[in-house]
Amino acid sequence: MTLITVLLAMSCWPREMEETGIIIINNGLDNQVQMRFFTNGLPSGQKMVSKTGKGEIFRGEDTARVVLTHQILQADSIVMVFDNKRLETHFLYTVEPKGHSLFKSDSYTHDGNTSTYTIDAKNYNNAIPCDGPCY
Repeated sequence: MTLITVLLAMSCWPREMEETGIIIINNGLDNQVQMRFFTNGLPSGQKMVSKTGKGEIFRGEDTARVVLTHQILQADSIVMVFDNKRLETHFLYTVEPKGHSLFKSDSYTHDGNTSTYTIDAKNYNNAIPCDGPCY
């Protein structure tokens, strides 16, 4: 019983040691953008968000000792669909697409505990055309 009490006490940390991380994803294009979230190939988290035109498309936050992007996004891959004609897929484990992955901290602008990713022409140009509906 004493061992369990000691282990529980060691696993707890003061609330002030926790960080709150906020992620915002903005649509910087005039296009319609849908984001679909997946874990192990299955829909996860919020499943899908959509925004036509410029503005915030996603906001999420997490509180932990170390805040991780994929925990806030609740996914290991995200598909962005542009106007139901082009798609770009972001992968956690391969950090694709290189240079502007939703899972890479360097792709965000940071202001305190808030990290913002803006979907832009780079995403649209990297997206591949779909034949028929993009899913």
